[in-house]
Amino acid sequence: MRDADVIVVGAGLTGLRAALEMVNAGLSVLVVEQSSGVGGRMRTTAHDGFLLDHGFQVLLAGYPELQALQGLDALRLAPFDSGARIHFNGGFADFFDPRRHPSKIGSLVRSPVLSFTDLPRLFFYASLFPLRHPGPTGESTDASIARFGFSERFASRFLRPFLAAILLDPTLSSDSAAARFYLRVFSGSSAVLPAQGVQALPSLLAQQVGVSHILLNSRVDSVQANEVVLASGEALRCQRVVVCSDAPGAAILGGPEQTMPQRHSRTIYFSADEPPFSEKLVCLNGNGSGALSSVAVPSNVQPSYAPKGKALVSATLLGAHAEAPEDQVRTAALRELTEWFGPSAASWRHLKTFTIPASVPARPRMETGAKVHNRVVYAGDYLSYGSQNGALQAGREAATLVLQGFDR
Repeated sequence: MRDADVIVVGAGLTGLRAALEMVNAGLSVLVVEQSSGVGGRMRTTAHDGFLLDHGFQVLLAGYPELQALQGLDALRLAPFDSGARIHFNGGFADFFDPRRHPSKIGSLVRSPVLSFTDLPRLFFYASLFPLRHPGPTGESTDASIARFGFSERFASRFLRPFLAAILLDPTLSSDSAAARFYLRVFSGSSAVLPAQGVQALPSLLAQQVGVSHILLNSRVDSVQANEVVLASGEALRCQRVVVCSDAPGAAILGGPEQTMPQRHSRTIYFSADEPPFSEKLVCLNGNGSGALSSVAVPSNVQPSYAPKGKALVSATLLGAHAEAPEDQVRTAALRELTEWFGPSAASWRHLKTFTIPASVPARPRMETGAKVHNRVVYAGDYLSYGSQNGALQAGREAATLVLQGFDR
């Protein structure tokens, strides 16, 4: 006797999207998740009246896979401004998308961040890339920036810091396909935050799947074509198994990618009596050195992220700074924040630090997000490209593989 038609291992975006597609097709689905909640890397913790996402994250309203979902109005999404504040040479300069902030065109003409030719080059760099199923270019992001002939000040002060923060790749060695895809999405839509944190998105999908079909706190020990064995020893029977763990978890369960390197990230959250700036912008490190990659004030965008009279500040660090001893890095980050925003930053209260050892794959495959291996379907953005869009796409592709071969 089967426990379900399909058992999905992992309740992140990929697993929940796969489960939802199969439930909508009329199959019985059981989702097994080792942690205490859904979301995978998209988790939110309530702490001292603050909402702390596990790593600074945003949703991109223009993601094709996100737009295909139902019920997004329930998330009460609020947008960032389309631009960035850049710290360099001891000061700040703002860069706005002139198409969405036409009142800022005059300031762009006088901007120390870009030259006259950079905007049209950026338009072609992004617009000539497809929004769906971006394939590999075979060229690193850093090399593609150099080849497109951006001015050095634009490349070093905005484009490289921006893409490093988005890709979690300070060296920009990953395939430029992911970078150009991100820029294409950013150029046509807003970065947004749900009112109750980024975990609200997977929670919405879980409700649509049916929470009674999700088994939490249940670690999987092994999988076969028609069976999932839990760490407790219980064996669950089904007709198909879909493994939607992250890359390290999938490797343990016999996945097709056994040695995939991962990029690390670390986000430090602070409570401030006043926000360091009032605009709905992300602040980038355009100095070419230092611990900080980006700084944001999520409560400027969603006041629900902080209690009344307080501001939530996030500081994100990449590369070696994401792997060094936490106390050491926190001290360095706070010193740098004080240099950026003045003495008031020294009084900010540390809330929590999230270190994510497997934030995104270091070498995006830019392929389909789902594969059949030893008669088990494995799916995740590690098989395509690290992003929420990639994760949702992988779940949809996994469901398609199952439905195409499902014996009714």
